[in-house]
Amino acid sequence: MDSSSPDPLRDVALLTRAVENVFRKLIRILIGRMSLKKLQEMVQIIFVEEAEAKLGQEAPGKSVPLTKLGSLTDLDTRTLIKIRSSYNPKKPIHLDTSFLKGFTPGFKVLDLWLNEKKYLDAKTGSPLPLNFAGKGATFEELVEEAVSVRGVTARSMLERLLENNFVEVCPDSDQIKLVREDYIFLSSEELDMIDIGFSAIASLATTVNHNIRNAGSETSRFYQRGCWTYRLNKKNQEEFRTAMLNFLHEVDKKSKDAIYPFEDDTEKSDQLTAGISMFYFEEESEN
Repeated sequence: MDSSSPDPLRDVALLTRAVENVFRKLIRILIGRMSLKKLQEMVQIIFVEEAEAKLGQEAPGKSVPLTKLGSLTDLDTRTLIKIRSSYNPKKPIHLDTSFLKGFTPGFKVLDLWLNEKKYLDAKTGSPLPLNFAGKGATFEELVEEAVSVRGVTARSMLERLLENNFVEVCPDSDQIKLVREDYIFLSSEELDMIDIGFSAIASLATTVNHNIRNAGSETSRFYQRGCWTYRLNKKNQEEFRTAMLNFLHEVDKKSKDAIYPFEDDTEKSDQLTAGISMFYFEEESEN
């Protein structure tokens, strides 16, 4: 083979690197907050939905053949039918209670403990304190019943729930007592940061997608730029952060002043969301 000829996998490698870079950083945030199983389930549902929407735009008013959908998703028709039947396309995933209850193994344990009759006090309806093992309703039995995945032990689940302050072990009886019933593995502050941060990521992805679709028309593309240095001396790190923070505060004020004249006073049906996003970032060299 001619060594000067282009590598046929070069473009695929570049795309893979870009996706890997984004996914790896997103997954770092999700570990401990969403199970791999649920992430895979979400990706499958969304991928099939978006592929179907794309094909629907190409042939408006016509149903999308499973064979065409399979060519875009690399899934057989049986799998596609199963994915389609696993959710209600008219309801967003985040409103699907059955999906949310299985978010992590911890969610499944809490849900069973809060709702299954044998783990509740017959008089008060409150979750019973549980012995770790032994006769009757136990924490070990609860975990075995709630989590079918091999390798998730009652001991490891107890440690996880203790770390997140869902349970406490009574010093006198060694019973495990549920002290939180909110299902939440995140603080409200963490939730806010994730909501804001992921909204910014989604907005950037929207811009990238628009620009890809308008690659041949420079005037139709949205503004997409970044500014950074690869050669920041760590001795100047704090000073640099402060300088960039002050700069962004100034830009933030100017942005709001520039947006305000275009903003309607009341909500209307023909409005859209539009704007810019600003954030500071740092990355350690991988070399």
